[in-house]
Order: sequence, then C-alpha cells, then structure tokens
Amino acid sequence: MHPRVGRTRDNTHGRIRLVQRCVITLLLLAGPDVNAHGQTIDIPLRVHLVAGHTFSKQSRALPLWLTERDVREVVVPAVNRIWAPAGIRFVAQSVGPARLRSPANTRELIAAIVASHRDHAGRSDPDRIDKLDALIDYSAAPRDGIDAYIVPYLGEKSQGRAIRKQRRVFVTAWTDKYAADGAPPVRFRLTEPRPFRHGSLARTLAHELGHVLRLRHPDKTKQKTFSRLMGARKPGYGLTDHEIARATTSARKLQTRALAAGSRH
Repeated sequence: MHPRVGRTRDNTHGRIRLVQRCVITLLLLAGPDVNAHGQTIDIPLRVHLVAGHTFSKQSRALPLWLTERDVREVVVPAVNRIWAPAGIRFVAQSVGPARLRSPANTRELIAAIVASHRDHAGRSDPDRIDKLDALIDYSAAPRDGIDAYIVPYLGEKSQGRAIRKQRRVFVTAWTDKYAADGAPPVRFRLTEPRPFRHGSLARTLAHELGHVLRLRHPDKTKQKTFSRLMGARKPGYGLTDHEIARATTSARKLQTRALAAGSRH
C-alpha cells in the first residue's frame, strides 16, 4: 500500500471519530430535554384539584392542601425532570378546582373510597375509581392531552391510578403506603431528593402518566434493571431505552391530536 493512501485513510477515520465525538458532546450539552429525534414533545396537561368534598380517616380530616402554585412551580417541573430523558414535556394548560357532582349518596361514596384497600396480591380496589367517577364531572373535559385529578385520598396504601383509554390519571394528596399498619395518612410530599425512598406526589404523577403513554409495570420475575419509574422491584426514577421508545411514540400521537384540536378552535 502506498504510504499516502494509508495516511489518507487514517485521516478519514480520524475525522469520522472527531465528528462522532462532537455529536455526542452536542447531545450531552443539549441535555435530557432532547429525544432521539432532537425535538421536545409537548403534551397538554390539565390538573384538577378535587377540593370540594370532605374526606377523613381515623378522625383525621384530609383536606386537599395543594395549591395551584405548588402544582405549577414544584410538581409539574419535577415531573418534567423525570421525563426529560425521553424528551417529553408536560405543559400545564390549566390548574384549578375540579368540576364536582354531589349525588345523594356522596357520603357513602367517600366512605367507600376511604375504606378501600389492597387485596392479598397487593392489587388496589378498582371500584374506588368508579366511586370517584360518580363525584367528578368530566363532561367539559377536552379530547386532547391528559387530565390529572389530585384527590385527597385514594384508599389504604394507594397513591395513584391511570385510566389509559380516557387519558385520565388520579394521584392522592395524603398517603399511608409506607406508614405502619393502622397509622393515619400523612401529607404526600411534593418531591423527594433522589435516590428513591418513599416516592412523592410528583413521582407518582410521572408514573401514572407513563401508563397513559402505554408503559407497564416491569415483570418482577424477569426484571434485570432496577431503580425504574414504572416500579416493580427496587423502584426509582429511571426509564429504559425500550420504555423511552414506546412512550415517545405514544407522546407524538397525543401531540398530533392536540395540535389538530388546537387548529379547529
């Protein structure tokens, strides 16, 4: 081989490696808000504060203590930091009181929600959401984006629930998930410093939003990665490459739907 040809090939490979390093550096500098396609996917999020009904457990009143400022300045930014590796951002279109219903059996419905608990397999009582549905008026909810309802309490050891087809999630403001058996609920902290210990309202909201984006709980029997947002053994805040790919596909569809809905108004 002619020595000049060898040097030319070496120089070409060197330039390729330099370009690759530059691309990686730019991606790192761009931060986790950029997904594999180099774009942030914005998803409309409407947060409804279910504050008009009285919840209590063990003689402790459970008022909805969060404010609009808490949601806008603390909770939603924390959710977006969790979802930043996927380049997905939830944009709080509105934060305010939920539209409520007050049927004749309101007290009985609330008492049943408060008394709900997990079964022997650890599954939450699904009927509590049906009872919540009887207390919340969804008639004015738009068809685009996601609606998040923050309720005073969701039952024993329960912190959240997602209804994917309705693009609707529920998160509790009071929790007893990590309390001793029989201990009353305490305020669910808005955020927590990492690593995961007991979670937070923001993490639970991020987790339930993951379900709306078609993510599932990992299979504990086959789990090989841990510290994951979607739970299972040793939960945390991480998203796998597969979860990011699946979530971004769903997020793009939601974004397209939201843009289409906006163009009609």
